Amino acid sequence: MKKYLMSIITAGVVLYGMSSCEKSELRATEYDLPTSQSFVRFVFLSPGLSSVMIKVNNNKINGNTTLGSGGIFPPNSGIAEYSAVAPNGNLRLSLPNTGTLNDSVVVFTGNMTTTAGRFYTTVLADSGATRTLFSVADDFGNRVDSGFTRLRFINATGKSPGLSLIRVDSSSATVVTRDTLFRNVSFSNATAFITVRTNPENAFLRYRLVETSNGAIVGAPFTALVGNTTNRRATTVVSGGIWGTTFAPGISFQIVNQ
Repeated sequence: MKKYLMSIITAGVVLYGMSSCEKSELRATEYDLPTSQSFVRFVFLSPGLSSVMIKVNNNKINGNTTLGSGGIFPPNSGIAEYSAVAPNGNLRLSLPNTGTLNDSVVVFTGNMTTTAGRFYTTVLADSGATRTLFSVADDFGNRVDSGFTRLRFINATGKSPGLSLIRVDSSSATVVTRDTLFRNVSFSNATAFITVRTNPENAFLRYRLVETSNGAIVGAPFTALVGNTTNRRATTVVSGGIWGTTFAPGISFQIVNQ
């Protein structure tokens, strides 16, 4: 009898353990993404763009308005947030009639190239008749160990030649460690994500743009906070402005993708 009782107790313990493992596995899945939608982070770097409504296939996706040139949506660059939109949707940016969702002035229209179930950064760059809309797939790769980050560069500087991105790690303005991360990236193009070490000396990473052909520095250094913002994350550095104009070229954003 004792033998049978022990067998029953043992079986119960095993079944409970299996049940606990199953519950833990289920809890690890926090949400299910809609398989019919694309997931997009909008980056507006078109000088002169007003604060606008964003519509995809005539569906409004932002609040009252979003920042124009120099704006992103979803708006917090330090959080990995995306909008769920129709694949290959038509993007329309417009000024609203006061107190309504109706368009008053349509500022821009263009077709996005996206696929259902994938993540993208969609950029509007340059200005006037040469405004350019392009989407870059956010293929993050595997998350890295602590002390490292996944990094990518997008050249959204209108009419620019090839640009290179240099990391300048330093706790001093006069003592620097230079490391060329990406070389000769042309306008409306993006690099793949690479793995780079975070700055072990202080809480910041600094980046500089240079013109690939002659090594000339473009704009001012861009400083990004490390720690929870970039450690073990996938992030994108984006350049803006228009080459050869008063809209000074330079690095505009570092965005957390994952």
